[in-house]
Amino acid sequence: MGNRRIGDRNIGWWYFDDVYNYIYHQEQVITLYTAPPLWGLPSFSPACMKLETWFRMAKLDYQTDTAVNLEIAPKGKIPFIEYQGKLIGDSTLIIEMFKSEAGIDLDADLTPIERAISLAFRRMIKENIYWGEVYIRYQVPENWQVYREVLFNAMIGSVSAEECQAIVEEVYNIACTQLYNHGMGRHSDQEVYQIITADFQALSDFLADKPYFMGDKPTTVDATAYAYVGNLIKPPLGHPIVDYVLQLDNLCQHYERMHQQFFSDLGK
Repeated sequence: MGNRRIGDRNIGWWYFDDVYNYIYHQEQVITLYTAPPLWGLPSFSPACMKLETWFRMAKLDYQTDTAVNLEIAPKGKIPFIEYQGKLIGDSTLIIEMFKSEAGIDLDADLTPIERAISLAFRRMIKENIYWGEVYIRYQVPENWQVYREVLFNAMIGSVSAEECQAIVEEVYNIACTQLYNHGMGRHSDQEVYQIITADFQALSDFLADKPYFMGDKPTTVDATAYAYVGNLIKPPLGHPIVDYVLQLDNLCQHYERMHQQFFSDLGK
């Protein structure tokens, strides 16, 4: 066949067909820009881990890019995806896009009341529990020293060590400011404990002895809970909130069940 150069006179139709198929395939491939695996987790970012879990639950083909480059992120944060030639940000909006455009709905069998319950729990996890986890990582000094190294190591490949140090410090300042503006950062340690453990207790009470939150089959809320519970109990970051959740056996078992079902390739 020889080299496939467009300048060749005898180039065949198969060349253009191959090029078209390659370009079309590349546009259909989902590239997930995510924080890398760590501590036995698919990602040390709960939002990234939630989205990747949803992709696996939905049986979508995707590839990951763990070089954290926020300069191209459409919303200035991860996760985001490249799909059909476009960059799309925000895990929730990405899921909604695939629901509306591809008809992929992991909650299709839920009743309207169950959908409402699922949405309320997902909002609680993402808008309240999340800030409790930010507090544990950034506001507990010994934990920040550990997490600081994690952020540094995640970025060091793309920028110099000096730039990386500056970026990590900027991330710290932004996180602390956002934590305060949200309100969680205005509370004492005991008050944060009271608020966040109540949220986890509510999750545990609702899950009860069911294998998944809405019954016998995992749905979107399971991807969310799996990611945020995992990013609390698996990192080597200590806090009484972590100790409390480790005593909620059904939440920990739910994490292990989801991990085994969708990320057995990672091990424990």
